[in-house]
Amino acid sequence: MKVVCRLEELPLDFPRVVATIGNFDGVHLGHQQLVRDLVTRAAAIEGTPAVVTFDPHPLQVLAPNNAPRQIQTLDQKLAVMEALGIRLAVVIPFTNELAQTSALDFAVKILKVKLKVHEIYVGPNFAFGHRREGSFNLLKEIGARQVFFVGRIHQVHFRGNRVSSTAVRQALVAGQVALARRLLGRPFSLVGEIVHGAAIGTEIRVPTANLHTANELLPRNGVYVSGLTVEGRRYGGVTNIGVRPTLAQDGSVVGQTIETHLLDFEGDLYGQSATLELLLYLREERRFVNTRALVNQIRKDVVRARRYFGWYLRAAPGVKMENIPDLGRAPGA
Repeated sequence: MKVVCRLEELPLDFPRVVATIGNFDGVHLGHQQLVRDLVTRAAAIEGTPAVVTFDPHPLQVLAPNNAPRQIQTLDQKLAVMEALGIRLAVVIPFTNELAQTSALDFAVKILKVKLKVHEIYVGPNFAFGHRREGSFNLLKEIGARQVFFVGRIHQVHFRGNRVSSTAVRQALVAGQVALARRLLGRPFSLVGEIVHGAAIGTEIRVPTANLHTANELLPRNGVYVSGLTVEGRRYGGVTNIGVRPTLAQDGSVVGQTIETHLLDFEGDLYGQSATLELLLYLREERRFVNTRALVNQIRKDVVRARRYFGWYLRAAPGVKMENIPDLGRAPGA
């Protein structure tokens, strides 16, 4: 996939661009259905499936206090788009200057002249241009004059509700990572680097991998069943997100962390890039007055995690965990 991050790099020699435009935060089931339809349409006319998006999110420039925390990093978003078959991604730097661009100028000078769009598909509530003056109907009118087709996106629903980035955020803030997985079509994940922590886990013989992440949105503080992928290998674990449970009796706390205890794992992961998938919310955070209480609770968490992985691996035959046996699978399955 070709990624263009400067409008000056356009136009490019891509035939019959079939594009969509939006923020696509999370690339949830609705986005995925759109992209698959886009890829199919582009293939039918021997065209180029493309996405146009913005970085940063427009509200981070126009109203920072109201800007939503992003579900994914830009790299995560683009990786999912590429896996879905997108061949061209235009990432437009959103600035105050761009915000002053009229809807007509954006549609003609950027979409038609620079991108040479052949067809474009947007949602029914799509708005663009200065003060969001442009609508689906206006874009359709401009397209008729500039000779490019404008189509409407059909919404995707889950349990009677529209799938949206807002719905995913709400699920994560509530700790409902299983629901978020259903809306995203994959586990919610954080990316980053394994860094040194306070070494408390090592002292109590429950070592943890501490993740430093660039992701803006973290789910509700608590303990989760998780999967950690490092160098292409996926390990099952238990993750604590939030204020590290203290062992002190003075009420002191430690700053927010993302700590994962990998089951039956020994090794050094420091400095390595990792992807952490959150699979199931187990419980809220607790403070422990001593080491014994903490270790006993961790053991209970591990038992529940192993039980979950027994179900998870049976339900997803293609999934493999390096440190979890294929529990309950039929021979040859």
